[in-house]
Amino acid sequence: MQSNGINLNVSLFGCLTILASVLISSVSWDVFYYKFDAPKWIVFDLFICTTLTYAFIQRVDIEISRIGWLCIGLLLLMLVSLTYAVNPYEGVVFILRYLGSVLLGYLLFKHIWHRYGVKLLFDIVIYSSVVFSLFYIESRINDYDLVHVTAFSTFGFKNNLGQVLNIWLPVLIAAILYQGKLNARSVIGFLSFIICICALLESGTRGTILGLLLGEAVLFLLVFGKLKGKALIYLTITVSLIAGSIAYSQVDSYLGGRLNAKLQSIKDLNTGREALFVNTFDMLLNKPFGVGVNNFEYIHPKFAKLGTDEASPMAGENRILRTPHNIALKFLSETGWLGGLIFSSILALLLFKSMVNAYKGNQTDRWLLVAVVSTVFHSMFTALFLTPASLFFAILLLSFVLYRNKELIEENTTGMKVLRFGYLAVLLVLYLGVFTSNHLANYYAHHGYVSANQLYMQRSLTLNPYDSKALYDYYMLQRYFYKDHEEALNAIEKFLPLYPYHTSGLLAAAELMIMQQNYAGALERLDFLLTFYPELARAHELRADAQKKLEQPSFLE
Repeated sequence: MQSNGINLNVSLFGCLTILASVLISSVSWDVFYYKFDAPKWIVFDLFICTTLTYAFIQRVDIEISRIGWLCIGLLLLMLVSLTYAVNPYEGVVFILRYLGSVLLGYLLFKHIWHRYGVKLLFDIVIYSSVVFSLFYIESRINDYDLVHVTAFSTFGFKNNLGQVLNIWLPVLIAAILYQGKLNARSVIGFLSFIICICALLESGTRGTILGLLLGEAVLFLLVFGKLKGKALIYLTITVSLIAGSIAYSQVDSYLGGRLNAKLQSIKDLNTGREALFVNTFDMLLNKPFGVGVNNFEYIHPKFAKLGTDEASPMAGENRILRTPHNIALKFLSETGWLGGLIFSSILALLLFKSMVNAYKGNQTDRWLLVAVVSTVFHSMFTALFLTPASLFFAILLLSFVLYRNKELIEENTTGMKVLRFGYLAVLLVLYLGVFTSNHLANYYAHHGYVSANQLYMQRSLTLNPYDSKALYDYYMLQRYFYKDHEEALNAIEKFLPLYPYHTSGLLAAAELMIMQQNYAGALERLDFLLTFYPELARAHELRADAQKKLEQPSFLE
């Protein structure tokens, strides 16, 4: 018998999944460099370890479907790319999370969704969105003056919220309609939906808004011929956004006109990403096999056209660009043409299966299509899939879509068992070891830097000697706090092999070499810097100084 309230009759794994979703939607901890993503990654990694443990205990064997073979092909290419990555450690981190995410999706697809179906998915989204909504309301009442772009909500950066709303909003509508009557789920689901719409309008995240509108347009066209009388219901989010925009515009002037500015940028098709995409494509043409998995950040400055009108945004002397803000371009630039093609094929197959579900399935399948279209679209303009919350909810969504597709078309996905459950223990130990040391290193690096504690910084670098940010912070500490220029130069010399095109790092090395009268070494660093940033005034000043001192007779004697 089904209760009118929230269904708590779920297994331990279901409860843990709900708990993880709530924590990922709300937790922040100011002991890391970025207090939002870092603790969410801890929750994500612990949940992956829990999943692998569960799979090992349940003696789960892995069966390979078509998507599975594509995932294996992509994995092999990523492993090969480690051989020429400048920072292979970051590639290992990415590969482990990729493996954990794929195995989590497989476990949900094969062993979880058939037991609890869509009710568990609805509970996950309802609970997490309710907790988010409570924190969101509290922050707007008590801490509005502290709200800014990088601390916009419990998800941190405003775009991180939009990445999750791509999934939450359509699933919330599906959850409300699934009830068929007024009950606890429908009421709190509706309230959460309204608050999430308000949060989206306040953030003005263009990719989310356009993605949701596109998702509903695709669904409307898909079902119009089949469900003429009911097709309009699939424009609910569109109507909500229009109505919300009209209401929100009345108070927008008190919030700096943010929404109106974003809406105008949508009309102008001004995303600010055009130069970045072009420069990333140039990078791919120059490196057809990619630069190494998760190594985009370290190589892109070479191709960013720094100092010109065509420069990539967020790249320069004092800015870091971590991603091309397009998930397909990330895989293309890091794993080459073949890796990008395989990843794009995976996305296309998932999108196709969700469309088949929407056409053959029920109302829930149709709203999930909106979520998939919106998510895939938004991933072409932001770091979606690369933040813990967006990745977590995307795994839940896409694994359920695959499960529903198997149900609807009665596809036999059973194939040869190529991975025995026993091997999961090896992956579990490796995953737990890498991420325990990684998170501890991040903790020590942050505390060491803000408190000028050398011991903490050294602990961090012992745990993870490939942490480029920790090495750069250690250089800053030695140079400006302890005034130890020799140790500072030693730190920056360890940093640059991991981040060879880092503008500030190359300038710092040159400055320290000039202080130590190593003018030839300084000229070498500066000449290299000027090959990809020829208009950098500070580099020309240092080069002239080093050249002058090198040519002085006193130095030649």
